[in-house]
Amino acid sequence: MLKAVLQLVIQFSIVLWLYSPQAAACNLRLGIETHFPPHIIHGETGWSGLSIELAQRLAQEVECDLTLVESPWLRAMRQIDTGELDLISHLTFSTERLERFAFIGPHHLEQIFLVADPDAIPPLSSVEQLSNEIDLTAIAMLNGAYYGEDFARLQAQPGFKRQLVYITNSLDKMALLHAGRVNAVLEDLSVLRYWQTEHNTTSSRFQPLLAIHQGPVYFGFNRKTLSAAQLQQLNNAWQQLHSSGELARIVARYQQRETELNIPPPQPHL
Repeated sequence: MLKAVLQLVIQFSIVLWLYSPQAAACNLRLGIETHFPPHIIHGETGWSGLSIELAQRLAQEVECDLTLVESPWLRAMRQIDTGELDLISHLTFSTERLERFAFIGPHHLEQIFLVADPDAIPPLSSVEQLSNEIDLTAIAMLNGAYYGEDFARLQAQPGFKRQLVYITNSLDKMALLHAGRVNAVLEDLSVLRYWQTEHNTTSSRFQPLLAIHQGPVYFGFNRKTLSAAQLQQLNNAWQQLHSSGELARIVARYQQRETELNIPPPQPHL
């Protein structure tokens, strides 16, 4: 009975919001990295990319505009706290983050690998070797990235910690690897494959050698700037777009290899 009453309250709140002045001027501010292809692409004609298109389609479905705010990852997280952003993409779920974010999606299945030239580093069979047996000197990873609890524990171990070089964006990570300034990077497989198609003359020597983390990533919506009714409406819209196959059709336009881009089934955390 209580569950039914709560559902009616939420539905009524959504109706009120839809016909309110705020809804008429709805604008969602999305924090985006400088360059994170194929998900976020900064070209001569402006911004594009899979994550941007998915967010734009979701905003359209709830009759909102989408404003893109260029912001490195850690700054974007601070702007969530100050209310300057309404959402970010590629957010890994954690119970701690649930206090700040509503997780809608997931919009991508992240596959993080240690990427390197196999002829330039010692053979590796497990990531644990990097904490006590093998020192690669410099491994670039995104500053502020979270790859699950297991990796966080490994990241704190002195033998591995001293090898990590924190970079503010994906473009710089791959440039450092290509220039030989770092010996390996931690990167999503879809980003690696896209980069290889763009730099196909020399990039094929870099390969995904060791799986680091696999898991869904979400659009994280700011609980400070969005009401429960708005979040419920956004989640309902996402589920409808997923069920209709529209999200899958957007993904298909960015597909590099058959299994690297997909939209996992909805699993929200509101």
